[in-house]
Amino acid sequence: MPTNLTQRVAVGAVFGPMLLAVFWVGGLALLVVLSILVAGGVLEFYKMQEHKGLQPWSIPGVAASVVWCAAVYYFGVSELAVPLAILLIAIIATGSAREGSKWASVESTLMGILYVGVLGSFAFQVRAGSFEGYTSEQTAGFAVLILVAIWVSDILGYFAGRTFGRRHPFPDISPGKTVAGYIGGLVGSVALVFLVAEHYTLLGRVDGIVLGMLVGLGAPAGDLVESMIKRDAGVKDASAVIPGHGGILDRFDSFLFVYPLVYVYVSFAQTL
Repeated sequence: MPTNLTQRVAVGAVFGPMLLAVFWVGGLALLVVLSILVAGGVLEFYKMQEHKGLQPWSIPGVAASVVWCAAVYYFGVSELAVPLAILLIAIIATGSAREGSKWASVESTLMGILYVGVLGSFAFQVRAGSFEGYTSEQTAGFAVLILVAIWVSDILGYFAGRTFGRRHPFPDISPGKTVAGYIGGLVGSVALVFLVAEHYTLLGRVDGIVLGMLVGLGAPAGDLVESMIKRDAGVKDASAVIPGHGGILDRFDSFLFVYPLVYVYVSFAQTL
């Protein structure tokens, strides 16, 4: 077994159950852990921006991201529509700035808040039990299911790609990813969520299929976006803080895309 894979398995075996436990407990424990991951992820994003010659405001950006997570904890995402709209408008307004200008650095600061802080906070929102009709125990199981489905998608995608992978659809962005890997990850996530849906009263079969597809499509999308950011910055990994995995963003890039998609779907499904 390759050394890198051995490290990945060892780290996953130690920290995976701990993260599952935190998601199950939820509340302040999840807020603290999520805030630490978000703070570290935002710092990694800003370090990559510095590789491009930009000068993001790291401390204010990290602070704003953590405050956003705390605001989601106290108020919920739906109550933060106005601040989110202001953030998006500010990003659009500064997005056309000339490379190397101070406004380009401001834009990179705001993008870090959106990419890591805002997207990351949806994990807490999904776990928080804010959906009508969900008990705390049911949302705990649901949030853990989505987390496990992300891991299953990543693991099956990895082994399917190594075993059957021939075609590389994005060689300039993520040359190690293959069509077989994407299919393997998608099949794995759909199968897992569908099978659980058969025994989980809050999920119907259609919900199981759709949520499995959101995981199977959102996870590689998150990986591709992070790969584009790293390519643009000219770095291989976001950092080396997690042995065998790279940085926080390298490990949780899928997480950033899947939970927002799941939240949007469940919120929409409840209106029907």
